[in-house]
Amino acid sequence: MKLKKCDNCNEYTLQENCPKCKKTSKDAHYKFIKIKDAPKNADISKIRRD
Repeated sequence: MKLKKCDNCNEYTLQENCPKCKKTSKDAHYKFIKIKDAPKNADISKIRRD
């Protein structure tokens, strides 16, 4: 399950459609998907921290 957010009313949900306005919801947090799909052997010491 992925957290989703309605663009219309900014409601968070786990459903495909918003329970409040019944419009289609989109994935809320794209950045977590990128971290999850990162290679396990990535060298994190080379990552810049600002």
